[in-house]
This record gives sequence, C-alpha cells and structure tokens, in this order.
Amino acid sequence: MPRKLRLDGLQADLASLDALLQSAREMGDPVGEYQIEKRKSAIEAELEALTAAQERKASVALFFGGKPVLGSRGISADFAGHMLEYFQDLVSRAFASNELGSLGERGPIPKRQATDLMVTQLTRGSFGFVLDELSDQAELEDTALKAMVEEIVTIVEKVASSNEIDFEEVAEQLDPRMLISLKNFFVTLDAAEATVRLVDDVADISLDQPAVHRARLRTEATSIDEADQLIEGVLVGFLPEHRKFEIQVGQTLTLYGSVSKEAAEQYAQLVARGENPERQTWRVRIRQRTITPLNRPPRDVNRLLEFVGRANT
Repeated sequence: MPRKLRLDGLQADLASLDALLQSAREMGDPVGEYQIEKRKSAIEAELEALTAAQERKASVALFFGGKPVLGSRGISADFAGHMLEYFQDLVSRAFASNELGSLGERGPIPKRQATDLMVTQLTRGSFGFVLDELSDQAELEDTALKAMVEEIVTIVEKVASSNEIDFEEVAEQLDPRMLISLKNFFVTLDAAEATVRLVDDVADISLDQPAVHRARLRTEATSIDEADQLIEGVLVGFLPEHRKFEIQVGQTLTLYGSVSKEAAEQYAQLVARGENPERQTWRVRIRQRTITPLNRPPRDVNRLLEFVGRANT
C-alpha cells in the first residue's frame, strides 16, 4: 500500500483515539483511559517509524466513484477489469518506451513481465484497488518501476488538467501507443460516468467527471506521427544527465530535444575515451514526432536516437 495512504490512515486513527480519550476522561473511566493511551502510544510509534522509512518499490491505489460503484460495497466487474488493464498497459508501455525508445505500432510490449503490478488489497472508504510491485529482493534504491508508476500518475493528472499548458507539456513525452492507452483509460471512465482518485507515495490526485471528460476529448483529438531521419550537423550541446541535446544543421536550422538511453551511453563512452563530442560534426539518427493536439497547431518534437558516426568517417 502507498505510504501516503498508510500515514493518512494512522493519522485518522490518532484523531479518533484523541476523541475517545477526551470522552473517557470526561466520564471518569481510568481503565478506558489507560487502554486508549496505550493504543495511542503504539500508533504514534508506528507513525514515527513509517515517516522515517523509505519505500523503494512501486505502490499505487486507484479509487473509483460514480455509476459503476456502489459506495464501499462493490464495483462493476467489467468496468474494474478494463480500468486495471488500461492502467497496467500505461505503466508497461511507458516503461518500455523509457528503456527502449518509441515502441512499434503493433506487437507485444517489450519488458512487460518486469512491469507487472499485483492487486494486493481493496481500498477502504470507497471502492478501489491497491497495486504493488512484489519482489523478495530488498532494494537499496527506488526501483525503475516505482519511478515509472509515479510518472504515470503525474501524466494522468496533467492530461486532465484545466491548464492547457500542462497537457501540451506531457504530450511531448508520449508515443502513439501510450496515447492509445491513455485514450482507452479516459474513454472507459467517461463512458461509465465514473471518477478516479490515484494515490502513490507522494501524489494524491482526484479527477471529477468534468476533468475525465476533458481528458477524453484531448486524447481522442490528439494525433502523434513519427518518422526517423538521418541528419548531419554540429553537436552544440549535450546534457546526458537530463538527456537533452542541441545540434546545428546547416546555417539556419537548430534542432533540440530529448536523448535516448542508447545515445546517452554512446556519449558517455566517447567522454570516457577522452574525446569531446561537442563542437564536432556528426551523423545522427533523429526521431521526429509531430503532435497535433486539440484546437492547436501541430508541433515537432525531436529525440536523438543514436550517434551513427562522425561526418568525415
């Protein structure tokens, strides 16, 4: 379960115990007062330990509301199955895209097994599911899947944001198959007249029906077209930590954008050999993505896929 939910639950328990403790004191019930104080001390110790702990694996809770849900009693099986499927697809496709670059239009998702989340609990209060990354291995650092789940929660929030700039920013990160998963996610929510709340270790976002409908319109109206190009130009700048590049093509054209994992590794290898790749003329493979959002002109986003070689080789 996300640490944020556990913290919220313990804090709610403490608030309830404080009320009971006050009542016991007013009624002159020393036995009840002692038992409540003992329980309160145990929860305070648990809260302190949880606050200091670091959760290294992925964990996210999805709460649903609206027509498919009957309070905390139940949820439409068909609706729940689709929503879990589409959320898992989002995580798997984003993970594969981050590791391998843009995905093919069809076929199985690479590294799918490494991204599988497990339903471990039902949420309390309203109906939903807790999804966890399960592994017997202890982690010293946050797993890649944890970072990706948290990124997906942020993407979902920005796609539905009332601020158009938020959506435009996140659209630059999407590839066509991720856009399809987002569209499936929001179309299913909107058609069912449902709402959703997502909670991870940091974020807690709630999307009402207008936000869900706004996200559906955006994902249905947005198109993403991709094409790879082999270009030649002077590498002006390269930030391997942030995976950003800038390259001058001819006298008037400057391209900039993100960098693939493979290109960042190539750059690091060149630097390790004592070479300075910048201010040199290179042949590079660029993937140009043309994004056409709702009621906005198309714009191009570039991704440097690989260094093919120096221009004079």
